[in-house]
Amino acid sequence: MATHDLHFAVSTNGVEDNTFHDDPSVPETPPGQNASWGRLSQSSHPIVMIFHILFKGAAFFFYLFGGFLTKNKYGGKSGAKFIVVTVICILLLAADFWVVKNVTGRLLVGLRWWNRVDGDSTRWIFESAKDRQVNKFDSSMFWTVLYATPTAWVVLSFFAIVRLNFGWLIICGTGLALSGANVYGYYKCSSEQKARFEQIMHDGAQAGAMAMFKNSASSLNNSVLGFVTRAAAGSGGQEQQNQQPPPGSFV
Repeated sequence: MATHDLHFAVSTNGVEDNTFHDDPSVPETPPGQNASWGRLSQSSHPIVMIFHILFKGAAFFFYLFGGFLTKNKYGGKSGAKFIVVTVICILLLAADFWVVKNVTGRLLVGLRWWNRVDGDSTRWIFESAKDRQVNKFDSSMFWTVLYATPTAWVVLSFFAIVRLNFGWLIICGTGLALSGANVYGYYKCSSEQKARFEQIMHDGAQAGAMAMFKNSASSLNNSVLGFVTRAAAGSGGQEQQNQQPPPGSFV
């Protein structure tokens, strides 16, 4: 089994600080070595990939089927069972936050973020591994799952509000806050994601400007054509009126 040394570089202020560097030896499985993993055989860390999804999936499972789990024998909802389901979901979300922040991001995409307390001040550190070839499958799955998780909690929050199930917003809010924190932290770490986001924003702004230009040009064209048409119609009507003989005259 091969090993891969990760040399992290601080990216908060653009200046590397050797006091934050370490050289952990990370075991890495060559992609495709274990065919029994199915699609996960494309991953360099299939077990890590499983844990990247496991706690999220379990939290969503307990949330979606919590309504059935909290029913009592009379068909109503049991407050004690609801509290148990809420506590289980929050524990799963906390475990997922810790695993994603401290394990899966470092091993799958070579990124990590953390904070250092210096007296009364807290310094947030955003780091990326130097000179590391990231597995495309690992990177794609990591970012897809990372971005999809807070999006799913937003959707579930909307349905909870529509159904007036305000109690479930506790779980939705916790899931959104923890997953959103990881999205922000890893976004700050990854220069590639920043460049991609900036490109998306640039393309969106350019597309919006082109659409506005086309609409303005179309409106201006329609206004000019309408003005020319009305002017031509008015001129033709005036000429026809001038050609008509006055009343009482004979031709």
